[in-house]
Amino acid sequence: MGHGGGRGRRVAEMIAGVVAVAVLMGGCSSGDSVGHGGSGDYGGSEFDRSWTENYCRALGAWQRVRNSAEDGAASDAAEEAGGAVVTAVRRLPSASYEGAGDAPSMLDVTVAALRGDTAAEGRAVDYCATAGFETLTR
Repeated sequence: MGHGGGRGRRVAEMIAGVVAVAVLMGGCSSGDSVGHGGSGDYGGSEFDRSWTENYCRALGAWQRVRNSAEDGAASDAAEEAGGAVVTAVRRLPSASYEGAGDAPSMLDVTVAALRGDTAAEGRAVDYCATAGFETLTR
């Protein structure tokens, strides 16, 4: 029975270590804006860039699945891929996720794109292109 407490403590120490590394890595790169189109809207850290890349990959995967969807099974795959895009957009840097001024957030743009709004899909693709990930989308 005494082993459970030690195991829990080791897990907590591992989590604390991972969080510490994440904080340090985010702080070390916070001034880096290479590949972000110079606008600063995409955040400067490597974590922000990674989340943006992840979003663009998920968007491109959804586009490919959607474009090849011809039957019910492919439609289910497109819905699943759409869920991955929504998960990815929620992890974008706050400036993108929240939107600026009257501009819609990337969450709003993405949801509209997933619902068939081609103009919104174009904005999502433009976001990826400006961030330097144009090859990940279609």
